[in-house]
Amino acid sequence: MTEHPLYLGLDLSLEYTQLSYYKLDEGVPESICHSDSKDTYLLPNIMFYTDKYKDGTGAKDESGWSVGAVAAGKRFKEDGVVVDRIYQKTIINEDTEIYGTSYKAKDLLVKMLLLHIREFTKQFESYEIRRLVVTIADADIHIIKAVQELQGALHLSDEQFEITSHIDSGIYYIFNQPESLRNNSVVLFDFNSSGLDYYRFDITHNKSPEIVDVFHQNLKDRLTFSAFKKDDEELDEQFAAICQELLAETYVSSVFLTGIGFADNWLKESATILCQGRRVFVGQNIYTKGACYRAFGDRHSKVLDRYLIRSEYTVGFDIGISLNDDSKTFVPITRGGQEWFHTKGKLYIFPDESNQVELIYRNILTGDYDKEHIEIHGLPKRPPKTTKISLEAEFYSAEKGAVVIRDEGFGTMFPTTNKIYRKEFDLKWEK
Repeated sequence: MTEHPLYLGLDLSLEYTQLSYYKLDEGVPESICHSDSKDTYLLPNIMFYTDKYKDGTGAKDESGWSVGAVAAGKRFKEDGVVVDRIYQKTIINEDTEIYGTSYKAKDLLVKMLLLHIREFTKQFESYEIRRLVVTIADADIHIIKAVQELQGALHLSDEQFEITSHIDSGIYYIFNQPESLRNNSVVLFDFNSSGLDYYRFDITHNKSPEIVDVFHQNLKDRLTFSAFKKDDEELDEQFAAICQELLAETYVSSVFLTGIGFADNWLKESATILCQGRRVFVGQNIYTKGACYRAFGDRHSKVLDRYLIRSEYTVGFDIGISLNDDSKTFVPITRGGQEWFHTKGKLYIFPDESNQVELIYRNILTGDYDKEHIEIHGLPKRPPKTTKISLEAEFYSAEKGAVVIRDEGFGTMFPTTNKIYRKEFDLKWEK
């Protein structure tokens, strides 16, 4: 039986999930709808559980779970428990009780995403997820850690799974459109139930590296969809004023509008301003399609190969050590230039008589660096080169994190002491 290869882009937002797959025969992403919601790509973040499928032993059967539009329909037809606010509960780490069993929020989030994916994949007799890219609305550490567990649940390797931001997937989508749309700056307005966000992408050419600078303004205090109570004329007037102000700042080739706030046909005065010498596009599935382009890679990733994307999530430093040779060779633990939640790296060293490590933080653009000497205390006396130390960088944001230093021992001759040292860092990237 031939397995159907799948390259998936999944967009996880507060209220909805979206999923797209790469159509190999056409060379483009296609967004999917669940069977009960063919009129929309927005898959509601809601589950429903009924215990009528119990197997008689008291165990809960997986067939009792449903998700999205199916779950929304069952809540009015069957006895069971509605599981909603899953995204919000994951952020605040709030457990949910279902028929006497307590579920961790992160576990429910993973279950929900699995069910969304399975709703799509059940059409295939056999399939293989070649790569899945999940794009997230918020770089909240609880959301990121929960989504990371999806990788294990799907049995995907590090090469098959990646988390990225709405900013990054939006850029992937834009850069896979005709090049004429980005001759100058590109603007993205994201208008959801929580309000409006504005992103401007300024592209620097003829330099090395070429840079996509991302300017982000949170405009939720100026435009919230619920505040207008369906007064489309007032909403249009307020958005027009914002467009007039922001689009006058620089030359803009194209504007992309996404989010449920733009779903209704209220753009009148603002549309006139937006379309003055610019191409304008409205779409709910920009992020999921951008993630799908990234999942497939190939020619779609090459259009961005020469660019450094410089956003609020980008790590601006290489982190490594200096060898004690004549040229003070730099050996990286992690390389900068990527978003912090998928910046990873690990390095092993074998110190001689010294238990000191010299950490280097090097600016990826200027080459300027800071040094930090770390003394590893409490290690047992061992012969030279028989102590194995691992150095691993972990990030809490684009600028903050820690280098984790572990004593790995040296085989059975010199067992590990299990000692772990953490050196926090706060790296300000002068852009």
